[in-house]
Amino acid sequence: MDCSPRHIRETDPTLLRVRLIGQMEARTLTGESVLPVGGKTRALLAILALSDRKPVLRSRLAELLWSQRPEEMARASLRQEIHRLLDALSPLGADVIDVQRHALALKPALTSVDAERLLTISVRTIDSVTLPDELLLGELTGVDPALDEWLIQQRERLSTHLRQVYESAVRELTDPDQVDNVAERLLKFDDLNEVAWQARVQMALHRGDTGRAIALAEQMTNLFRDAERHTLTPATQALIRSIPTENNCKDLAHDLSQAPPAAGTPEASFTAPVQRPDPMLALPLHYASQHAAAAEPRKISLVFLTPSSTDETLAEHGQNLRDQLELLFVNMGIFDILALPETSLPDPVSATAAYRAWGMDYIISANLRAGPEGSENRLILRVLDARHGGVIIWGTHYDFPRSGPDTAKNSLLAPAQAMQWSIFVTEARRIAARPDTELSALGMALRAFTLLMRHDSSLFSRIGFLLEQADALDRDDGAIALIDALHCYIRFLNEWSPETEAVFARGLRSVRAAISLMPDLHAVEVLLAAYLMYEPTMHSTALSVAQSAAEGILRIEGYHKDSPDLLMAEIVLALLDEKMTTAAEKVKILLKNGYRSQLLELLRPVFMMILLLGEDYQEVISMGRLMSGLYPSCPSSLLYYLIALVEVGDCTEEMHQVCRHLLRLVPDLTISKAVSRFPYAGKTRLTRLAEALGKAGLAEG
Repeated sequence: MDCSPRHIRETDPTLLRVRLIGQMEARTLTGESVLPVGGKTRALLAILALSDRKPVLRSRLAELLWSQRPEEMARASLRQEIHRLLDALSPLGADVIDVQRHALALKPALTSVDAERLLTISVRTIDSVTLPDELLLGELTGVDPALDEWLIQQRERLSTHLRQVYESAVRELTDPDQVDNVAERLLKFDDLNEVAWQARVQMALHRGDTGRAIALAEQMTNLFRDAERHTLTPATQALIRSIPTENNCKDLAHDLSQAPPAAGTPEASFTAPVQRPDPMLALPLHYASQHAAAAEPRKISLVFLTPSSTDETLAEHGQNLRDQLELLFVNMGIFDILALPETSLPDPVSATAAYRAWGMDYIISANLRAGPEGSENRLILRVLDARHGGVIIWGTHYDFPRSGPDTAKNSLLAPAQAMQWSIFVTEARRIAARPDTELSALGMALRAFTLLMRHDSSLFSRIGFLLEQADALDRDDGAIALIDALHCYIRFLNEWSPETEAVFARGLRSVRAAISLMPDLHAVEVLLAAYLMYEPTMHSTALSVAQSAAEGILRIEGYHKDSPDLLMAEIVLALLDEKMTTAAEKVKILLKNGYRSQLLELLRPVFMMILLLGEDYQEVISMGRLMSGLYPSCPSSLLYYLIALVEVGDCTEEMHQVCRHLLRLVPDLTISKAVSRFPYAGKTRLTRLAEALGKAGLAEG
């Protein structure tokens, strides 16, 4: 291997390269060793190298290196070791350690650390690293009791991360050879890893090699029998029993199933089922060898926790509220709503990991707080991501009446809807780096939704293709049909070519499919009514559909007048009755929704159109300026913005700029094409719209 300075510079441009796994090293760009001599000095460098490039407090460094000395003496010793470390690193010719008054940090741009590369690997970069076969910082053991404890924590941190990444790879990869390879590498690192053993057996069954599956199962059961305090989980035992073979392997599984769980193991108090496949990714091939139910596409799964409260009355109301909120999500028909029997609830300390083990993707958590005398109580709602240790991805507060949720003035549907779309966007972002070919049907649909959120007409073809692929993979998912209906509706309002009629027909089919797949989701009925408004002969049908949706929402929501779905149904009814001012007022109420639903953000250009028909030109101009700045490739918002500028009449230069930009996006747009998207506006308004576009400079067409 070429170890010349030039070769090193090309492969690793950092000034200081630190090795912590095995024999500790610290080398310069040219390969010269600058490793300090003393154990304390080396430990100081190691702590900084494993701090994730965050500053480490001097007090913490002193605690780790001189835990048995008084604080002042420890601080003095630390100052000496800092000087020794800086002296040792002086040949670098640059300061690679940021020394502050209260903290120290290793500068990331000038240094590289081998353990850090392992701590940042992911499923996609797993092939670029080799699992370590040497101990992390083994030579520093015994420097200080506190440091010894810290070293144990760091080794466990590294091992846990590597194990989780490799287990994720085993579950997510779709190529049989890759699954086998990663499983074997994982077993070299952790020979009692059941995820790896299961994958090897499943791959053998997938290839039809029953003999190999039997041999692997026997090897696994023998290994676990000999290991102390280890028992095969029910999922692994079920896999072994499913192998079509003689009684020997089944007898082993039966014997194991009779053995009680080892004391102190998680199974002793909480037993999790088999890991469910990722709903965003194409089903790994080895799942096909399990039970048929495991191979079916699954939805995103949620669990609703009873709101916590120190007030007994509020705690009782909280249970009622949890049931209401859970029922709302059940009626959506978009998620898997999971429930655990009370006897199986996990220890709160490790609750997130336990819920994740049960296959739950998100945890809906809440807290009820009593308000001051004379004011409403406060409900804090949160959505926690179980995959990432319970990170909060969405949260809000909600006024909660003293008499209970049944008398609330605010609609629960508003925060529920915002939760739904926030979860969808979070899932789409999580798989953003994945190629389309690795995605499940739902993953493709949610990617399409996030692309649709960009309001970029140049993306419509890609969005349409993704949704076609998703529909071909799973025609029974209402979320896919709903997103396709939204895509076609938005596309219809932003394109004026002859092909758009086919897009409209496709959207109409999708919204009807969504209604059949999600019959309790009244918002989809409102979308169907919005489609039917564009068919003059179907206005009476649109009226009936919108009225039915409003009545259905009121049955669920009672007298909560701020329900987004109810407001949208009332907007459609007002438009059909040519009460444009009323429709515009309803839109203003809807836009005051404080829950930031991505669905409402997607429909913002539609709301601009309704405000335009209600002659609220200043509001349209204000929204148009915002939309043109954020989403300059959205023709429909530019069109409504342009008409409002003409009607106001004192923004001539701005009007010309908007018109030029609109025609750059849609060069063949004419007045007749533009007004064709307002069939329910009435002849008088259509004439006025056409006159405004003529003043702006559009051709008759």
